[in-house]
Amino acid sequence: MIYLDHAATAYPRHPGVAEAMLSALEVAGSVGRGGHAGAKAAGDIVGDCRGRLADLLGASDPQRISLFPSSTLALSTLIADLIQNAAADSQLCIGVLEHNAVWRPAVRDLGEDRIQFLPSDEDGRVDPTRLAEVDASKVLGVVLQHASNVSGILQPVEEVGAWCQQHEIPFVVDGAQAAGLVPFSVARCPGLKAYTMAGHKHLGGPPGIGPCYLAPGYEPQPLWIGGNGIDSELPRIPDSGPGRFESGTPNLPGIAGLGKALEFFEDHAVSERFRAGNAQRQQWVEALAGISGVEIPGETGAAPRTPVVPLHVPGHAPEQLAAELDARLGVRCRSGLQCAPLAHRHFGTLKAGGTLRIAPGEETDAAIIDPVCSALEECLTGKGE
Repeated sequence: MIYLDHAATAYPRHPGVAEAMLSALEVAGSVGRGGHAGAKAAGDIVGDCRGRLADLLGASDPQRISLFPSSTLALSTLIADLIQNAAADSQLCIGVLEHNAVWRPAVRDLGEDRIQFLPSDEDGRVDPTRLAEVDASKVLGVVLQHASNVSGILQPVEEVGAWCQQHEIPFVVDGAQAAGLVPFSVARCPGLKAYTMAGHKHLGGPPGIGPCYLAPGYEPQPLWIGGNGIDSELPRIPDSGPGRFESGTPNLPGIAGLGKALEFFEDHAVSERFRAGNAQRQQWVEALAGISGVEIPGETGAAPRTPVVPLHVPGHAPEQLAAELDARLGVRCRSGLQCAPLAHRHFGTLKAGGTLRIAPGEETDAAIIDPVCSALEECLTGKGE
């Protein structure tokens, strides 16, 4: 097997994840459910994970990290909060490459007419010099993907955050494709209200955990409420802190697995991971661009990108190419729209059914580039059948 689908989920997980999850299943207790040793052990697991996430993001208070069941649920919560009680003429601003985790909840609650796209270049990167074109007085919030899951391009979140701060506009960043791979500090992003993450991607943990940083003083309304082991005598949820968003029994094995995965960053700087990934991506781009008939959408500028390479091959369905690569060489990569139809609309690949996405990981051996490219050429020419 040649795994080239790291933008979807990490494989393999960081060392020790499976063992930590199994160990958590043996804990006789749950977080906040009693004062016995089992409850304390569960609380320690959760506290360790929060602390490591705070360190990774440069957040001073681990209690500003809430552990949602997924990044998608965190984004749905934040978007629902942004638009509640919104004025009839207000708009939500998003990037042109957003994932459906942003696009769908926004359309459901506002309708397409009240969603405004931030001014962007041909590659889908927001142009900070053109933000003056946006009528800030009508913007109820800005939601922006840090790194595209289709092309890997990074957005200028610090510059957009500064514009949001200037106009007192809440700013939410979808960091699912960036957390653990792209250097970032919440302290250097003015205007930031929330930063969502996906535990199963570049953080190297299991699915089922979507950490979310919330800026001090920002307390959105949760989508679900109930028992959380805190202030149980009260009919309302806590006014602040993780207990506001973590009603229900937490996924302790998943949290334990993520906490273990985060130990990886004690010896692996995010900045080094990003530099290596950027260099790796360039190797793939140079090799793939040399194949006749292969196009790489969103590749006109020099903006930094994560190691994600979309391929458009006119006349060839991406799903069929993915299936053939798997059959020929055991290549596993993502085809289709990658849950981001907006990006494909921007790149002109929507009607073609999306792209074939190559997403290597840091353990991907450069020696496989040539065999994969050769297999792709064979798919396009019909050789070797």
